[in-house]
Amino acid sequence: MGRAAEMTAADVGPSIADALWLGTLHRICGRAAHELKGALNGVSVNLEVVRSRSEKADVPASKVSKFANAAVDQLGVVISMTDALLSLARPLREPMDLGLLLARFHALLAPAVRVDGGSVQLDAELVDVGTTSARGSAVGVSVGGCLLAAIEASSDVRCRPVLGGLAPVIRIECGDGAQPSLDREIVGVAADAGIHIVTESSVISISFPR
Repeated sequence: MGRAAEMTAADVGPSIADALWLGTLHRICGRAAHELKGALNGVSVNLEVVRSRSEKADVPASKVSKFANAAVDQLGVVISMTDALLSLARPLREPMDLGLLLARFHALLAPAVRVDGGSVQLDAELVDVGTTSARGSAVGVSVGGCLLAAIEASSDVRCRPVLGGLAPVIRIECGDGAQPSLDREIVGVAADAGIHIVTESSVISISFPR
């Protein structure tokens, strides 16, 4: 009986973390879907202009180059967002590269925030923040949930690392002083995985186990 109870308790944590991660990913994809569709439509429209005009012998290349360049730019957005989406749809790797995870979230969320007149900035030093041994789904919930909370509260969000400590730390800052509201369930799942989330005024600090 004791062993059965122990196994059940061990299974509960991961299942909650997995469910919350799926919900977080759904919210991220919901925000990204419109911009991804828009970029795909832009590629299609601009390529159709290039195709139709290039069929005319008297049309110089200068008349289609701007449409070709626009298609290339929008295709770059499509590739970036699709790559991020496919990576997040797979089981999150452990140990997790925190800088890479944030870059993938940024690729999906930043275009929609930009359209609304806001910005999400990632400091270049995030590439050096390192990895964490925490469960992948718990890391995804922690970072994704906190980033979404900041975006929902503020139009100006900045992510930066705190380097030089014993453990990886990420700060998510709301530039206009807005105070993000975090789901208690996300904070609890994070804590169970050894991830500590602290909100102080307009800043969310996330500390991960090495």
